[in-house]
Amino acid sequence: MSKIFESLWEDREIRFDVNKENLSLRDGEKLIQNHTKVEDTKGNPGKWGEMLITNLRVIWQNHESYKINLSIGLSAITGIFTRKSSSKIMGNCESICLSTKSNNNRFEFIFTDDKKETSSIFATISALNKAYESSRLYRDLKLRGALIQGGQIRLLPTEEIHDKVNGVWNLSSEQGNLGTFYITNIRVVWFANMNESYNVSLPYLQINSIKVRDSKFGFALVIESSWRSGGYILGFRIDPIEKIRKVAKEIQSRHQVFMATPTYGVQFSLESNDVRITSVHL
Repeated sequence: MSKIFESLWEDREIRFDVNKENLSLRDGEKLIQNHTKVEDTKGNPGKWGEMLITNLRVIWQNHESYKINLSIGLSAITGIFTRKSSSKIMGNCESICLSTKSNNNRFEFIFTDDKKETSSIFATISALNKAYESSRLYRDLKLRGALIQGGQIRLLPTEEIHDKVNGVWNLSSEQGNLGTFYITNIRVVWFANMNESYNVSLPYLQINSIKVRDSKFGFALVIESSWRSGGYILGFRIDPIEKIRKVAKEIQSRHQVFMATPTYGVQFSLESNDVRITSVHL
């Protein structure tokens, strides 16, 4: 059911010279800003290309051949700064530098635009990087986080509660832990009634399957997370069996709705030529 999202890589990886399909924006990926004449000063000196900045990544593609391109995920960016450089096209000028890390490999990218001035690119990528880091709960599985306060879920921006289910046993230990489910438009959250810090937040982006199956504890709701999130198998018991089937159907339905129009949590708005990007604070 979530095969399309199992292959989600754009925000996390650095890829070189990808095919046209991988350059296309995926569902939920939004173009925030584009710059039509930008040189990849270090990797492809002397060649103009177009820079596309989205809510997941930075794309650069050469004007003369789309086969020469870069895709840099926001999660891979570890540093953003400007410095004086020597461009093959523009001469001595100010360029933007991105320090990155992907799969234990480090890369530095240097970009120069045709105006010899990179403040707009720098401001946009810097703000996006902060907004991306502050909105990880939209995209990442979280164990034992600051998710609950006074028995209530701490909602994310744009998040809405669709159901609250009491009497949910987490089957991760032999004795089980009694707790509560929150089902929202973005994720499923469970927490233990006796210890709110014992909890899990599982975004629909990271769900592989939702099933009801027999276990040594009786019928259980089993949610499997994606391999990117650790491949967890989370089991929950809810009595009676009719209730557990109802909850499973509701999560499946919310999951399908989300997958049709996914959101990645990076909040931004376009006003005239300005980009406003908002970090999430919980």
